[in-house]
Amino acid sequence: MIYCYLRVSTDSQDVQSQRIGIEDFCKSRGWSELEWVADEGVSGAKDVSKRLLGRLLKKAKQGDAIVASEISRIGRKLVMILDVIKDCSDRGIKIYTVK
Repeated sequence: MIYCYLRVSTDSQDVQSQRIGIEDFCKSRGWSELEWVADEGVSGAKDVSKRLLGRLLKKAKQGDAIVASEISRIGRKLVMILDVIKDCSDRGIKIYTVK
């Protein structure tokens, strides 16, 4: 499964530009069956387990992929981002970023 993760920090921001970039990225690879997960109005500093990203990570399994527009959508702190990458790597889940 290809999971497409979107996140914006404030309600005044829009995930549409992220969505377009991710759709183009996936289309260029021939990926058509996509599942979208969007954390809207959620800070990247918020613990992963308290975001929809946490549910996504629990659901994802070996062979799946997570696509985000950029690495900062995963988290704001380097340690948090590295923890997510390591967890996914250990479980055979690939992470792609468009930018």
